Amino acid sequence: MRKTIKAAALLGVAALTLAACSSGSGGSTSSPSAGGGSTAPSPTETGPVTLTMHWWGDQEAPGAKKWLDAAITAYQTAHPNITIKETLETTDGLIPNFEAAAAAKTPLDIQYFWGGIYAQQPYWKGNTAAISDLLPADELAHYTNAKMEDSYQGKIVSAPWYVNPSFPVLVNKDLLSKNGLTVPMTWADFLKTCDTLSAKGIPTIAGGVKDGWFGGWLYSILGAQSVTSQKQVLDAVVGNAKFTDPALGDWWMRLEESQKHKCWNADINSQELYQAQQMFVDQKAAMTVTAGPDAPNFAKKAGGPDKIEVMAMPAWSNGPLAGKIASSSQTLGIPSWSEHKAEAADFIKFLHTPEQLQAWYDMTGSLPADDRFNLSQVTDPIKKSLFAGGTDNVPYMENFIPAQLDSDAVFKNVQLVLKGTETGAAAAADMQAQMERLRTTDRELVTNFTNWASGQ
Repeated sequence: MRKTIKAAALLGVAALTLAACSSGSGGSTSSPSAGGGSTAPSPTETGPVTLTMHWWGDQEAPGAKKWLDAAITAYQTAHPNITIKETLETTDGLIPNFEAAAAAKTPLDIQYFWGGIYAQQPYWKGNTAAISDLLPADELAHYTNAKMEDSYQGKIVSAPWYVNPSFPVLVNKDLLSKNGLTVPMTWADFLKTCDTLSAKGIPTIAGGVKDGWFGGWLYSILGAQSVTSQKQVLDAVVGNAKFTDPALGDWWMRLEESQKHKCWNADINSQELYQAQQMFVDQKAAMTVTAGPDAPNFAKKAGGPDKIEVMAMPAWSNGPLAGKIASSSQTLGIPSWSEHKAEAADFIKFLHTPEQLQAWYDMTGSLPADDRFNLSQVTDPIKKSLFAGGTDNVPYMENFIPAQLDSDAVFKNVQLVLKGTETGAAAAADMQAQMERLRTTDRELVTNFTNWASGQ
C-alpha cells in the first residue's frame, strides 16, 4: 500500500504479519457459506447505540472526510437512536492502533482495512467477523473486488468501500513531444525513451524508494505482467511454485534493465515516494506513478488531460495482465468483539446506497467499490481510463503476499537493484530465500495461505 509511508507503518505491518499468521485461524472456525448464506441480522436495538469507527482514506481520496461526515449525519437522522463517532487514523497509526484495540477489546465497531492480505490477516487471527455473516449475498455481490481479494473459505471477510486503481503511470505528453518522443506502450519503447531522456539529463520516471513502499508498487505493476492470476503468487507463498520461476521472478531483471538504462531520477534511493513525485508536477520528469484515487487531482496539478495521459506500466510481457491497471478495494470490517455488529453492518450497507455512491464520487472524484454506481456519467478522460482499470478485475499482486515478505524481500531488494549494487537474479533468489524462511518460522502462514489459495 501501499500508501503515504512512515517507518513506523513498516514496523507495524511486520508486527501484524507475525501476530496474525502465528495465531490460529480464529476467523475461519465457523462453517463456510457462499458469501452470505446465513440470514443477515438487522439493527433491532431501539435504545441508544453508539458506533465507534476508525478509518483511513482522506489521505488517499481527498474529500472522504467531508463525505463521511455528511453520510453519518444522514444515517443518524434516519436512525435517531444511533450515534456514530469516527476517528481518522494516520497512516502509521492505522495498523498498530487496531492491534492495540484488539488486544484490549476497546469499544470498536467499524474498522478500515487496506485490501487483500491486510483484511485477511485480522480475520485469520479472529479479530474480525466475516461481513458475509452480517450482510446478504445479493448485497455483497455488488461490492467490487470482494471475491477476488477478501474471500476466505467461502466467507467475505471485509466489505469493499472504494476502489484504488493500483497503480497508474502518469505521462507528460508535452515533455515527451518536446524531446521528439511519443508515449511508450511497450517495454522496448520505454527503454528507448529512457536512453533519449537520460542523455539530456531528464529522468523518464520519478520515484522514491527511501521509505520502501514504492518497491511494493513496482512489484505489482511489473511482477503481475508475467503471471496468469493471483493464484500463482499464492502458490509460491505456500511452496507449490518458486519466486525464482520465470513467471514470478523475471520482473526483477526488467527492474535491473530500467536501472541500467537510467530510467529513474538519480536520487531515487534518497527520496521518499511523494517527495519524488513532485518532480513530475514540476515538469522535471516525464512520468511518475501515483495512487489511483488521487491520480485525477495529481494530473490536474501537472497540466490536466490535455497534457497528461494515464496508463498502465508499459508491457514487457505478453501475459494476460500485462498492459493493464490493477484494482484493489479498500475495505471496512467489523471487529469480532463489537457489541453492535448488526448496526455496524447496516451502516456499511447504507454507504452503498445509490445516494451515497453518488455523493462519494461527487466529493472525492474517485470510484466507489460498487457496480451499482453509474459509470456512464464519467466523461473526464483521465477518470475514464482509471475507472476502466478499476472495474477490470485485475489483481493487485502486492495484496497476495505476506506483508513481511513485502518488507523483508521486496522493499529491500528494489532499493538494492535501483542502487545498482544487486542484480535482478540475486534479488529473485533472495525473495525465494526469505519466503522459505517464513514458511519455516511461521507454520500457520502456510495453512492460512493454502486455504486462501483454494478459493482463487
